[in-house]
Amino acid sequence: PSSIHTNALNFFLLFHLHIMTDFEYPEFYSFPPFFTIQPVLSTREKQMALWRELILSYYTQRKLKTLVVHECPLWKNKAIDRQLSADEIASVMKNLVEMGHGEWLDEQKTRCRI
Repeated sequence: PSSIHTNALNFFLLFHLHIMTDFEYPEFYSFPPFFTIQPVLSTREKQMALWRELILSYYTQRKLKTLVVHECPLWKNKAIDRQLSADEIASVMKNLVEMGHGEWLDEQKTRCRI
């Protein structure tokens, strides 16, 4: 390969890496109760709004149009050892779609257009 080709490839890889690592997680992402769907309706509505905000910000910044449910890195915060259960993920996704921010691409509800 030519040096121009190699330089272009290196630039692309660095640019891609920058985009993938440059997301700044909001403060609430480090709050352990955020990863447990709240039982009180008013609190849960606020929590769902924060999940929508997080998902939309993350996917918009990365210019990603499809959320693959089982591949989404947002469901787990390794830094605080917390993650949503499968049922909680389903609740967040249901809310995202019901609020008009997503559209299921398959009947199994594994892929969602953002």
